[in-house]
Amino acid sequence: MSAQGMPDDQRQVFLDSLVGGSAAHLALAPGVTVSGMQAGACQGLALHVTRETLRPLQLQQVLERRFEQAVAFDGCFIYIDAQDALVIWHALPPQRTLFDRTLSRMLSLANLATLDAPPQR
Repeated sequence: MSAQGMPDDQRQVFLDSLVGGSAAHLALAPGVTVSGMQAGACQGLALHVTRETLRPLQLQQVLERRFEQAVAFDGCFIYIDAQDALVIWHALPPQRTLFDRTLSRMLSLANLATLDAPPQR
């Protein structure tokens, strides 16, 4: 397991499942999950942070970062779902090599980079 969060192999299995078109779901921490989610005709990644897990002002900070750093977080869509969870959605990247980077950007936007896997060397 990496010092920063989830075991690297679990993340890879999750990403492999997404690429293969299977239903994929990965718990990163209590109240924080990532899954595949269809939005219209587009398949994407959805990072969910439950209402109980959200820190005070976290939603405000996420929204501010998204718009202050628009280029860095391009393609990330933020909303609150029916269960009042924070959701950050991003379309699946066209190249498999970009999946890990996309998930890392989403975690960074949510200020959850400590749950990210270390960079591949």
